[in-house]
Amino acid sequence: MSDEQLKELCISLIQADTGTDVIDLLKKAGCWGRQEVWRFYGDYENNYSTIGTQQSRPDAALVEKLVNSVDARLMNECLMQDTLPESPAAPQSIREAVALFFESAQKPSSTHTGLIREWPDSMRTEIARGITLSATGATARDGSLCFSVSDCGEGQTPEAMPNTFLSLTETNKMRIPFVQGKFNMGGTGVLRFCGKHNLQLVVSRRNPDILKGKLSHPSDTQWGFTIIRREDPEGNRRSSVYTYLAPVGAENNHGKGGVLRFSAETMPIFPDGRNAYSRTSAWGTLIKLYEYSATGYRSHILRKDGILGRIDLLLPDIALPMRLHECRSSYRGHEGSFETTLTGIKVRLEDDKAENIEHGFPDSSPINVMGEEMTVTIYAFKKGRADTYRKNEGIIFVVNGQTHGYLTQDFFTRKKAGSFSYLADSLLVVVDCSGLSGRAREDFFMNSRDRLSGGELRIEIERALEELLKNHSGLRELKERRRREEIAAKLDDSKPLEDILESLLKHSPTLSALFLQGKRISTPFKTLQAQTKEGPYEGKKFPTYFKFRGKNYGVELHRECHINMRCRIIFETDAANDYFSRDVDRGEFRLTMIKGGAEASVPVRNYILNLQNGIASLSFNLPEDACTSEELHLLSIVSDASRIAPFENRFTIKVTEAAKPSEGSSTRRKPPSDKEGQEREMPSGIQMPNIRLVDEADWPNRTPPFDQYTALRIKHAGQQDPNDGNGDAPDIYDFFINMDNLYLKSELKAGGKEDPEVIRARFKYGLVLVGLALLQQDAQNKKRSGGDNDEEPEENGHKENIESRVEAVSKALAPIIVPMIDSLGALDLEGSLPKDGSGEAT
Repeated sequence: MSDEQLKELCISLIQADTGTDVIDLLKKAGCWGRQEVWRFYGDYENNYSTIGTQQSRPDAALVEKLVNSVDARLMNECLMQDTLPESPAAPQSIREAVALFFESAQKPSSTHTGLIREWPDSMRTEIARGITLSATGATARDGSLCFSVSDCGEGQTPEAMPNTFLSLTETNKMRIPFVQGKFNMGGTGVLRFCGKHNLQLVVSRRNPDILKGKLSHPSDTQWGFTIIRREDPEGNRRSSVYTYLAPVGAENNHGKGGVLRFSAETMPIFPDGRNAYSRTSAWGTLIKLYEYSATGYRSHILRKDGILGRIDLLLPDIALPMRLHECRSSYRGHEGSFETTLTGIKVRLEDDKAENIEHGFPDSSPINVMGEEMTVTIYAFKKGRADTYRKNEGIIFVVNGQTHGYLTQDFFTRKKAGSFSYLADSLLVVVDCSGLSGRAREDFFMNSRDRLSGGELRIEIERALEELLKNHSGLRELKERRRREEIAAKLDDSKPLEDILESLLKHSPTLSALFLQGKRISTPFKTLQAQTKEGPYEGKKFPTYFKFRGKNYGVELHRECHINMRCRIIFETDAANDYFSRDVDRGEFRLTMIKGGAEASVPVRNYILNLQNGIASLSFNLPEDACTSEELHLLSIVSDASRIAPFENRFTIKVTEAAKPSEGSSTRRKPPSDKEGQEREMPSGIQMPNIRLVDEADWPNRTPPFDQYTALRIKHAGQQDPNDGNGDAPDIYDFFINMDNLYLKSELKAGGKEDPEVIRARFKYGLVLVGLALLQQDAQNKKRSGGDNDEEPEENGHKENIESRVEAVSKALAPIIVPMIDSLGALDLEGSLPKDGSGEAT
């Protein structure tokens, strides 16, 4: 084929939007059916075993392509300055590279932070034009959605493409400190989602200014392009294999030919408005994913609940902005609604903080787990605002601005995490893991960078997060306020329901023994007078003090701690809540144990520091070799860019005997006495619930919304402190009953002469008893297992908790609960129902 014919083929492949169109073009060019011109991806016939185990979700796989484009742009700028990327002269972090390569030119007289949020909109938009994501094809219904990722990065020569874009095990970026990609395989994750034939187009040209006329091959200045496809198992080959089109010189190179190539000064690889391929570039790369299976995200890509919102979450602190274009003609809209700049969720939250985030948040906490340092940032959204930013993600773990794994919102409902059922739909926790050692990162994340691994480190990190959330004063106060808003007005209305329920239970000795050990809770909220005294906290960027609470600075603190408990120390300060987590001028915290003098200090490997509204709560584990009566000497150090001398606080911990059962909830209760009589220990019981009736008008206000099949939903509201110090504190639950349930309405319609209020009462109290029974069973199971583990076995990848179980069981029982109560109550001794006047059984 001539140079011009190859260019026309390349442009036709760029513009094709279905796999069928691609195959027809290659058949016409005489390439599709010629096996000898297709080369194994990575020069490895068994490559499916590697490529097929990458990202499990199409959105995470797509993000890898965008990350590669960011890396390419940073590499381009570094090479343009004649700096070897692996050398000490190159930037040593992604943020340093952004500041040096982009901010120094755009903002020469300003402080360079490398943070997108510090850039004006005009600068964000201009730099974003260098990385674009465009959607083409038809609507989602016919499955022909295509994505094109374009960038003006370094680009590759045709001869280099087999060792870069089309390789699997090369160490191209392993030793470059300012890029994200390391494993040289993450970009292959998209292939499994590219339609029936798994087709992908790669077009690239090396930046001529990098080559500077020094050519290693005559084709170095040309554009190279190829198609990647998946070939099904056949013959003795038991698995699929990925190959790419490489006909150049294939006949003389044992099946290892080169990619197609042609000469052209520029190519239309970038979108302009709604035209996907109209803005030209003299170099760069275009990757096209045909018939991409973005299930759930096939709508207008700029919708916040579409692919834009997903990329925002998966790249929460992306190094460079990028531009998204909706180019499908099937979508209509007002002018300007078809392209936007993507900056990551952290920038969006900063820009829209006043409208979306509760006062006092985001809040930051440094944690140290097994010697690995991380920073935890807690976002508490205003009610109803979180769904714009995330779906079911509760805690996301981020490395260099990219989400590598997450835990779902169910984490917040764990008792060990504080039972934040009232806040689970309003929280997002970001754990910055960029400081993890290489080994810890390998242990915690899968190589695919879209999910967490198992193992000891994950268990300990989850424990640390549970401890942090459970003891977070700001979250406890917000939970109290949300609960007050939701049910306080209904407490008096629910009192008659509880009186009837209590009377019903007392008439049954069995039910009484099970459920009536707890007392009715008094109002769980602060008084209005106490609430009004609390004003908004405004901290300082750099604190002027950081000392033990209630002590003068410099006074040593002495505390005791049980050997089987975590030690807690409270500081007070005037630092802002983001003091330990902000990206610029961040405060640093260190905790060391002093052994044999100040010169022999050992870093404490497991601690949590939570800073909220002027109170810093430190919690840490005692050393494993600690002994009773031993005195431990510790030093905490807080420093930042503004201080010549850090804040130093010394304290001594005297280790005491293990806490007895009544002193700590983590120890097992002693078995009941064998003696008969009233002294024998009885079950602790379930606290009488607060009952709220929900009608259809209120369905949308529930989270998630009620529907016609919902029957009963419960929310854990905390624990009431026991007054006598014996036994466990009873759990407090709020019960929400759907009084417009489909099956209840059917019973009311068919009730005949039965009083509707009686039918409603049977439905209400029947469901409450079912809920109480399930709660009691859950509590007894945990006691038998010797702990308070609120995680249930996984089923279909989902960890069920008691709240979801109650909702599922009550939904299943809703159709039969009223007929069952009616029928069983009317049975005679022979097990038959009474007859009506017609002689027929009723």
